[in-house]
Amino acid sequence: MMRNKNNKEVFNAACRNDFYTFTQKAFNIIDNSQEFIPNWHLELLCDKLEQCAKGKIKRLIINIPPRNLKSHCASICLPAFILGHKPNARIVCVSYSQDLANKFSRNTRKLMESSFYKNIFKTKLSKEKQTESEFETTESGYRYATSIGSTLTGIGGSYIIIDDPIKASDAISKNIRKTVNDWYNNTLISRLDNKKDGVIILLMQRLHLDDLTGHVLKQDDWEVLSLPAIAEKDETFILSNNMTVVRKLGSVLNPELEPIEILENHKKIINSYNFSAQYQQRPIPLKGNIIDFDDFTLYSVNELPKDGIFFQSWDIALKEGKNNDYSACVTGKYCNNMLYIDNVYRNKLDMNDLINKINHMYNNIGTGVVIIEDSSISTHLLQFIKKGRKIFPIGYKPQGDKVYRANCASFHIKSGKVLLRNDAPWLDDFKAEINAFPYGKHDDQVDALSQLINYVMEHENKYKKTYKYQHKNELLERLYKTFGRENI
Repeated sequence: MMRNKNNKEVFNAACRNDFYTFTQKAFNIIDNSQEFIPNWHLELLCDKLEQCAKGKIKRLIINIPPRNLKSHCASICLPAFILGHKPNARIVCVSYSQDLANKFSRNTRKLMESSFYKNIFKTKLSKEKQTESEFETTESGYRYATSIGSTLTGIGGSYIIIDDPIKASDAISKNIRKTVNDWYNNTLISRLDNKKDGVIILLMQRLHLDDLTGHVLKQDDWEVLSLPAIAEKDETFILSNNMTVVRKLGSVLNPELEPIEILENHKKIINSYNFSAQYQQRPIPLKGNIIDFDDFTLYSVNELPKDGIFFQSWDIALKEGKNNDYSACVTGKYCNNMLYIDNVYRNKLDMNDLINKINHMYNNIGTGVVIIEDSSISTHLLQFIKKGRKIFPIGYKPQGDKVYRANCASFHIKSGKVLLRNDAPWLDDFKAEINAFPYGKHDDQVDALSQLINYVMEHENKYKKTYKYQHKNELLERLYKTFGRENI
């Protein structure tokens, strides 16, 4: 009996002093319909929130995909944990709607009224003031729930917790984003009791470059914990107890909850734009900085001309591995002064696989021109391919940097001379990279595209008389005779 009592005391002490342990037990009290799934990201998240509770972190942003218990930890458990240690603390909790804010408030109160909570903390709730949106402790501390845009006259706090300040469906609206950002500037920030020692916590999935996360990062010095659903680089996180958490490139945030297959399928459902923002915490601009996707003319697959000549433009990366770049190929058909983009391919390939893929894709179009940037990286590749005498790739030496080349290509796109297949499976990812350029993680598709457009438009007179030669050998012999094998 004494042993059981000691075990219970040890457990209570752990819940009282360790926020992560506290959130696990609280989960069963708040929602006993499902099992709590421990995961490293929750331990990391709770560690950051506990440092806020102790005042060691004054400004914290947590960007994390939906359904990963951020609200359970920050909006429900953290106010209860803070009031347990500081019964006179004043906490203002904000969400995009009053209904959502009230729901979190009810759950916090439910937790604080449980026998579990009363066994580990001495804090008691006042019977005089308990409403759906606000409750007080007997020592004049409180948790106040409000929504974006509300009036906060007479309300202040030593802690402000902002959880999902804007709905995903509203983030596309410039007016709504401005309303949220202005309300933070003009109303919420002034409600902090002590501007120096007060704590502000912002938790949200990224939704737009100018969402509240993007807005506040322009103003103050924030600590940011950004956790993409699929890791985009190797990372090491250090907890406050000096323990480390290592995350490898390509690993998923919570494999038991959302394995990679589920995430990849979800990406197809919500599209690359929304997935990049909400799940990868990397919002993409709706319009490109250099190339505006809306400037492309769209065509259906049955509108691809029978005449014309195919071009395949390769942007190559001769290393295989998760940390390396992609090789990309953009295939287009030039006819009647118009360039029809028919296919986009990208993958990470070593030298042998890349050569095989170049040959395979060339054979698929039957005949045409292969363009590869002539650089120190591609020299041996070009020589090796030409030795086979099956493909005679053009080593293209572009002018200027990537941005200059994309700007040159954009001129032809704006003029309506470049068309995209409207039903292509690669279109969504292609659009996302174009609009993110030149600030996106990858630019291989953009490089291959601009190389294709610039080469074809620079040499369009060279190819105008080749349309009628449809048979592979006949066309090749015509090109070889006119320009020489080494120049094709």
